[in-house]
Amino acid sequence: MLVGVDDAARVQDRPGMGEGRGMRSDMIRLTGVTAVGHHGVFEFERRQGQPFRVDAELEVDLRAAGRSDALEDTVSYVDIAERIEAAITGEPYDLIEALAQKIAADVLSADHRIEAASITVHKPEAPLEQSFADVAVTVHRTRAELQGGRILTRTAAVGGYDTVSLADQADAAEAGDQHASPSARRGAGSHGVGRGSALRDPDLPASFPVRAVLALGSNLGDSAQILDDAVAALDGSDQVDVLNTSPRALTAPVGGPVGQPDFLNQVVEVETSLSPHALLDVAQRIEAEHHRTREVRWGPRTLDVDIITYAGAHVDSPRLTVPHPRAAERAFVLLPWSWMDPIALLDGVPVRQLAAEAADAEGVRREVAP
Repeated sequence: MLVGVDDAARVQDRPGMGEGRGMRSDMIRLTGVTAVGHHGVFEFERRQGQPFRVDAELEVDLRAAGRSDALEDTVSYVDIAERIEAAITGEPYDLIEALAQKIAADVLSADHRIEAASITVHKPEAPLEQSFADVAVTVHRTRAELQGGRILTRTAAVGGYDTVSLADQADAAEAGDQHASPSARRGAGSHGVGRGSALRDPDLPASFPVRAVLALGSNLGDSAQILDDAVAALDGSDQVDVLNTSPRALTAPVGGPVGQPDFLNQVVEVETSLSPHALLDVAQRIEAEHHRTREVRWGPRTLDVDIITYAGAHVDSPRLTVPHPRAAERAFVLLPWSWMDPIALLDGVPVRQLAAEAADAEGVRREVAP
């Protein structure tokens, strides 16, 4: 992915924006996010792919960041760029209008502080016979138009919003295992993926290195050494670089056989250009090297390596669901993650908030170094 960032967050006069502040809005602008996608109405466009370029303008109140000069008081450019890249390379659309709306929804979902987003999608190699420089569409969407991670559509008949388009977000189903069939998990809970949502192709490598969060756990053998070895194995894998590791947590077992030992848990942030499935292959190879077996669900194990997030994208395949279907409820994932990255978000919700609300939070305690 190529990206040019107009890094300045600037104040602009924009009618209808910055409500309550004299129609003046702070703005973060990210320009020229470029990747290959397969959008278009023609079969050859779907087959061959072509470059798409996206510009994003985000309406964000930047006064707190201006005062504090603190990273946690502004929106992550990295997260926004990754979500845009994931949408470009993800599920194909016939129209760039639909792609623009998908990106707007993903960007608004990324951070609750984003009040509105203007998204321009460029298709410089559109199949036209005439000589031209570019084809582009621009959409402007606000947080008020966002529901369940999707944009509500206006209906002329009632002059309001059509919620029928959201009916395909099925009633919440009980979340299954990450490696199980996705059919019972779609729409599972407020942080799940609704049916009809755009999904990333799990076999498509990233156009540029993206970030992923993985959760590690062990309660058999020398768990501390096992986790250290697993982190080293991740960092030593092709196209995987470990960027950050959390403090470790001692965790009372959740579910599974009675009487099993406490777990040692850790969260790791990596940068990778592997596809989601290829990253899963790496995780399962490392598990196998530590003699991981799957005989008893939620039973004791030498090593668990789960993919929690991948480039801010959604993946739903027979092998893998991302974000992890139970991550938003697991304090043994959320607390170490929040210790590592206090401003982390999971589907637009602060990880610290989710950790505080998790039912198993009292059973998780930070490991004390010997």
